[in-house]
Amino acid sequence: MKKQKPELLITLILFVIGIVLLLITPAGANFDEETYVARIWEMGLGYLLPNEHLQDGGSFPNAFLKISYRRQLNLPVINMDILREQIKEKIDWQDFAKHETRAGYFPTLFIFQAAIMRVFGAHFHLPVLIIYYLLRFSYLLIYCVLIYLALKVLPFGKWLFGVLALAPMCLVQATSISADPPAFGMAFLFTAWILKLAADPQPGMTKKELLVTSLLILAIGTLKTNMIFLLALLLLIPLRKLDSVKSRLVVLFSVLASLALAFGWIMITAQVFNTERADLGINPGARLLSIFTDPLEFLKNLAVTLSGRMAIFYKQAVGVSGYGYWLMPRLVYWLFPVAVLLALFSEDKKITLSTGQRILFALVGLLNIGAIFVIFYVVETPLDYNGIWGIQGRYFTPFLPLLLIPFLFKSPLRLPPALPVALSTLLAVLSVGALFLAYHAICGATWFNQNTCSYPYYKNWDPSTFKAIKMDDKTVIKQDLVVECNDLSQIQVWVKSFQPVEGGQEFLILETPEGEILRDVAINSEDIPTSGWLVVDLSPVMYQRNQELFFSIQSKGQGGIPQLELAKFPTNEYSRGTIVINDRSYSQDLVFQYNCQDGISNLWR
Repeated sequence: MKKQKPELLITLILFVIGIVLLLITPAGANFDEETYVARIWEMGLGYLLPNEHLQDGGSFPNAFLKISYRRQLNLPVINMDILREQIKEKIDWQDFAKHETRAGYFPTLFIFQAAIMRVFGAHFHLPVLIIYYLLRFSYLLIYCVLIYLALKVLPFGKWLFGVLALAPMCLVQATSISADPPAFGMAFLFTAWILKLAADPQPGMTKKELLVTSLLILAIGTLKTNMIFLLALLLLIPLRKLDSVKSRLVVLFSVLASLALAFGWIMITAQVFNTERADLGINPGARLLSIFTDPLEFLKNLAVTLSGRMAIFYKQAVGVSGYGYWLMPRLVYWLFPVAVLLALFSEDKKITLSTGQRILFALVGLLNIGAIFVIFYVVETPLDYNGIWGIQGRYFTPFLPLLLIPFLFKSPLRLPPALPVALSTLLAVLSVGALFLAYHAICGATWFNQNTCSYPYYKNWDPSTFKAIKMDDKTVIKQDLVVECNDLSQIQVWVKSFQPVEGGQEFLILETPEGEILRDVAINSEDIPTSGWLVVDLSPVMYQRNQELFFSIQSKGQGGIPQLELAKFPTNEYSRGTIVINDRSYSQDLVFQYNCQDGISNLWR
């Protein structure tokens, strides 16, 4: 194994696992896929500016929204029956809707996908699910090519970069319809190229090296806005590499052009999105000015954000599903740092970096991460919000190499590279398997953790918006539901508020539509929390899969429980049932869930 080729091995693993992941992930389940598809659609019709097509009276095919996982009120288990229906869905030219896109990034991030949409969507009319897969596949290819090139040019640190490129979050984003696959890949490639130049003892740059440097600088200006701060890495290029006036001018003009592309595009798209921000109480000008006039306010908001979300940021940087609906197995979060450590101890190349260069790599990494907080504070955070709004851990993922390059060393006790690669591959496979279960198996997300399996899954969860239902002795609540799991064990309802009393009693009655009572359970006041979930056991466990049931909560003439308030949603949040209070039907829903005891043995039921 003298001629190891990490670029081939890592890229092959990325490609194979990526293919599986893009196929098992439901359409629209990744971060913001709907809005990116809408942007790609209008670009496929020749409109480069976001929402330009909409302003011209254009619209978006409803077929893409119909199959979108994100559009489901209660995230369903995607089985073969659903997939068979989705594969039939094609663009109906009589069924379009006004749909604004929030994807305002540079057009080059979507140009290949726009061609795919134009050919296979507008002309060949393929099912929209197939178009989803084709778009995801194109982004996976882009990511694989960029990672291959990054690993190819690295003088050392190949195994470290490979482990980071295989992070579950990178895989999830690489197989999504998003600006992230090219952004992540370019961040890795640009960092690798600057590392190559920084470590090269030879003076000057060849024409090829100068051309590549210039093109990469220009490419940085066409990525997500915050990526422009990666240009600070150019400070790491030794002066010996820029030993001619020509090379310095080429780099300088490339930087100016890159900045012009990035900020010029921001100015163009600002006209599209500023109105929406003003409606949300966001004032970028005031926020930006406040950083200079009242820096302590920014630091206070930064401290609030970091103090409450560091663990969440870490998990999101390592890997979560789209929108954070599902986490990876806990083992992934514990073992990912181990894989990174093994990669550091697998290095066999001499590390030709000075102490100053190591420090500068770390500082540029911190600059890029700090820029994310500043940008979101200015652009996304409402004036009355305490903290910094909208930041997610995956935004930090492409900058992890910058923070780890300072720790590269040639280990005297070198470990075989197979160890970090094998562990990273195992973690990737575990993550893909976990997502398959979460999306496609009943209670699948609970098979690899200790959480209770609860349905329905509420996408829009915000207890501060819940409305109160006062449970006096005349109040009867009746909620219907359809059981999606196999082994029904409990029903839980949300208590908005309760002042403890003794001796009170309510009853939960579970029955069939025909009136057959399945369970009649007394709820004693001593067992009710002051707020939160009130859990009612239905033992023994019942098999009621796909059955419509009703449960009611009432006092049965016993006086009820005074000062008990249950909660209902302000909007319709359960798609398979309705609530009736004192014989009056409401469009909102009771805040409830039913719990199940399904396990891996139920996959084949």
